[in-house]
Amino acid sequence: MSWALPLNSAKYVIAIFVGIAIGIVGAPIWRFALINIYQEDYGELTYLCDSAMRDQYIARARVREDQNERAIDELRSSQIALIDCQDYDMMQKRLTLLGLRPNELSLMRLRSIEGRNGQLDEVVRIHEIRD
Repeated sequence: MSWALPLNSAKYVIAIFVGIAIGIVGAPIWRFALINIYQEDYGELTYLCDSAMRDQYIARARVREDQNERAIDELRSSQIALIDCQDYDMMQKRLTLLGLRPNELSLMRLRSIEGRNGQLDEVVRIHEIRD
């Protein structure tokens, strides 16, 4: 009994190994390209959503302190701005479907915050929850 593969079978085996090699090498390149293509848009949406959440939190606190008409209007306006978070979430889901992993998305968020000012004060201001 011969263990030699027919010529056609050898081509299929080679094709499978080449495909696996391309997949292994290609995945990091694909993710790197996605990060570079979408970094600016993702960073902008990150900033808008962070700002909207912070403004809504502050507006809610003001309404708790004093339920006047101006404070209630500001709260309503801040809630409408939360639509930016929907856009941010949609882009995050899209990037995940395209192959980015949670750590890569986190890196993109950090880069966007860092790119805005590069100062620790800005990072603290954006992420600080005030009571």
